[in-house]
Amino acid sequence: MLVYGDRSETADPRRRLETIAKAAERLRVMPPGIDRHSALVSVLIDTGQLLQGLADLGSAEADQLNTYLYDLARCVIRSCDSGYSEIGALPSAPLLLELPSLVELRVPEGFAFYALYPEAYVEAARRLALTRPPFVIGIRSIGTTLGAMVAAALNAGPPVTVRPHGDPYARQVQLPEPLPTDRHFVIVDEGPGMSGSSFGSVADALEARRVPRERIAFVPSHSGELGPEASEAHRRRWQAAQRPAAEFDSRWLGARFESLREFDTAGISARRKYVAEKGGQTLLVKFAGLGRLGAQKLEMARKFATAGLSPEPVGLMHGFLVERWHGEARPLGESEKPLAEIGHYIGTRARLFPAEDNSGASLEQLLEMARRNVAIALGSAASDRIPDVPQVSMKRVRTDNKLDRREWLRLPDGRLLKSDALDHHQAHDLTGCQDAAWDVAGAICEFGLNEREADAVVAATGCHIDRQLLDFYRVPYAAFRLGQAVLGEQPAERYAAELERLLLHGHGGIPPKSALG
Repeated sequence: MLVYGDRSETADPRRRLETIAKAAERLRVMPPGIDRHSALVSVLIDTGQLLQGLADLGSAEADQLNTYLYDLARCVIRSCDSGYSEIGALPSAPLLLELPSLVELRVPEGFAFYALYPEAYVEAARRLALTRPPFVIGIRSIGTTLGAMVAAALNAGPPVTVRPHGDPYARQVQLPEPLPTDRHFVIVDEGPGMSGSSFGSVADALEARRVPRERIAFVPSHSGELGPEASEAHRRRWQAAQRPAAEFDSRWLGARFESLREFDTAGISARRKYVAEKGGQTLLVKFAGLGRLGAQKLEMARKFATAGLSPEPVGLMHGFLVERWHGEARPLGESEKPLAEIGHYIGTRARLFPAEDNSGASLEQLLEMARRNVAIALGSAASDRIPDVPQVSMKRVRTDNKLDRREWLRLPDGRLLKSDALDHHQAHDLTGCQDAAWDVAGAICEFGLNEREADAVVAATGCHIDRQLLDFYRVPYAAFRLGQAVLGEQPAERYAAELERLLLHGHGGIPPKSALG
């Protein structure tokens, strides 16, 4: 099933470096505490992301930025070790003169989606038992930042970073020259995932240079084994190696509340959520993202709450968004179809949050995903009936992307709130931001709307909804949610049934491909 996709942006490295330098200067006048620490980590992450872009291009300026990132990592460690009271001597951002005009910056997924904290890599690194001086290798993208944290924790000097390439299940890597072989090598990344081949490719390259296996260690983000697609050779080495995991520890978060318990999301979301008590208030505390991503979501949450569409935000706490908990709210009943309110939500969202043209999958990518997922689930006959991409224009907005019935809450005063309204347009999947018609297609699918009810939702948006685009979106939406459900081991029958209805029985305004001429 095709579900996941990489997120990246194209940026001017000079402007990005200026932004980093200004944010770093503001740290010098901030009072000690968790807010200053969070701002420092944000500068660290932005610097690591810029370094990734420059290193991928082979820029000569990457070395200076790597040293600056290492010095920032030492400040983060000083802040942690002092209980956020000290950051030490803050380095000045380097003056980089020979920068390219543009760089591609990939979203560091762990910081954005999975509550992967740079600080956790410090604790993991300190559990290593090294027999030689350490040499740290970070795996790009996120390994630029994580490698700097581990290297600073081990006092190893700035790390090198590498970019594995090739088959996702059989990565290969080119190590930099020259490379000493008399060190204890520490390989740093998030994951491992389905194959662990990014970690494995670096270790393979070291062993090819006659580095003994016992002098190769790993610092991953979890303590589990390699995934089902791992080679047997990689699996044996992984099981025998030192690999202290940088796993999330909720104790720092729990210390800020009178009570904290994990919230069952009852779905496939991997985001961490907690219900907390503080000062007589019950709060929902959920991971929103470290750095600029968390700040953007706080701004969105405030606008939504002002419009009366989502719970009120209380603030942002080092990557966690704190919202008022509506324990008095009830979920929608199985037969409820609040058409006008859903349409109003979709339209208001579209007007409040426009998006960049390249901020989501193209219609061609959605078609490719739909054909693949439908072929796997329903066979090639159904896949062949999916119409080609229509010749339409689209206006990208920060779409909701998940209109599930269980994500709507009815308050005692009659208001309807949408929960989880901030995340899905920039999740670790291929969809991203789409036209508002995508959310209308989602509402039709999730609420089982007929043609008349769909028209009512469209009218309530107050937006121009292109009917050809809406008809096209309906199959990719259901195919995408089908893929999500299958990969998340959740019930997928309703999405399969929707696809069968649309493609095999000629309903929903989508004719068989053969009828399109």
